[in-house]
Amino acid sequence: MRLGYLGRRSLFEVVRRVAFNVALFERGDITVVDAMYRERGDVVLSCGDYRCVARELFTALPKLLGGGSLGVDLGAARNGLAYVWRGEPVLHAVVDWQTVEAVLRNAGPLEIYIGSSPYVDVKKAAALAGCREVRLVDELAASWSRRWIRARYPELEEDEVDALAFTYYGGVAASIC
Repeated sequence: MRLGYLGRRSLFEVVRRVAFNVALFERGDITVVDAMYRERGDVVLSCGDYRCVARELFTALPKLLGGGSLGVDLGAARNGLAYVWRGEPVLHAVVDWQTVEAVLRNAGPLEIYIGSSPYVDVKKAAALAGCREVRLVDELAASWSRRWIRARYPELEEDEVDALAFTYYGGVAASIC
């Protein structure tokens, strides 16, 4: 899966911090366009900061692609997100709680994997997904893949590594309505 980007270089740098495979000034399987350009694209970004770009991409791409898996690593101040489509990582980000809320509320037809640990309120996050099934993943059980993920994607932060690891682990299905 390749993202294409058309727009300002400064916004491309932000998109590149969130997306795994993005090409500057090219069209891809999905084309992301800066709203300042009068060009057509699949996703039009009218914002330029990291948090907004992450929110827009994490809510738009699953709807365009028709599914995938979203890994959520909840933390006290920083939360990791990872979006995987057909087994291939597409997006990754470390965001605040408000962005996680927006992504979970507006996420399309996704399989959602939330890491559970004694330090976070998983029920609060799972409730944001509506009445959809959420998979709760034991962080210790999913840690088997952390070393492999870190070696393959050295640019990821620890929260992103954990969120990506959750998408590769089955977890326990739960539905909170």
